[in-house]
Amino acid sequence: MRTTHFVRPVFTVIYLMFMLLLAAGAMKLGFWQLDRADEKAALIDRLEARRALPAITPQSALRLPGDERADRQVVMDARFTPNRFILLDNRLRGGIFGYEVVAFAEVDQLAVALNLGWVRGDPSRQTLPTIVLPSGVQTVSGRLYQPSGEAFMLGENRLPARFPSVVQQLTLSAWQDELQRRLDQPIFPLEIRVDEFESVAFDATWAIVNQTPAKHQGYAVQWFTMAGALGLAFIFRSTNLRRWLRHRIGRP
Repeated sequence: MRTTHFVRPVFTVIYLMFMLLLAAGAMKLGFWQLDRADEKAALIDRLEARRALPAITPQSALRLPGDERADRQVVMDARFTPNRFILLDNRLRGGIFGYEVVAFAEVDQLAVALNLGWVRGDPSRQTLPTIVLPSGVQTVSGRLYQPSGEAFMLGENRLPARFPSVVQQLTLSAWQDELQRRLDQPIFPLEIRVDEFESVAFDATWAIVNQTPAKHQGYAVQWFTMAGALGLAFIFRSTNLRRWLRHRIGRP
């Protein structure tokens, strides 16, 4: 009998502590979502501000400070070489599997990674899409793209031994030395995403951010609501509030 009386309070304390930890975790996730919303809003503001600036060449972009390059509009005369491209694997558009086509074009003695956009892929992965790059020199406009962080990858993401090939991500910084030896040209350090209506583009509709600030704010509301519910449950379980409320409304 004594053991039963002892176990119940211990179980109650553990249960209450667990609820309190869950509530604190939900609050933390809510504030994290608000921080993400602020980050996404800042990215959108930066893009809109830099879209209003005049377009520059890749060579001019190299003279800018590193933190002023992302999202700048660029224009160039690019010379394409047949089959000198890679396919970025597992890119979804509207839930449809596909690839992004990144061509290594020559721009005034620089090798520039031009992302020409998305193409539909074979979900069974039995065949690769047929890609025909533009011929000769083409005037191309686009935007400097700088990812906000490193993408998750399964295993190493080495530069393929030959072109064209399929890779997980475009990692120019990791590939720079080997790619420069292979192409015999200095490598422009950033990916350039071509504009949507360029003649060289495939499906080049680029999302500014993967999730909007409003969506992150909605997630934050959900986490705060969960934290509030857990907090109320904790109060009801750890105090006599429920008994006091019943007394106030006249229930037995």
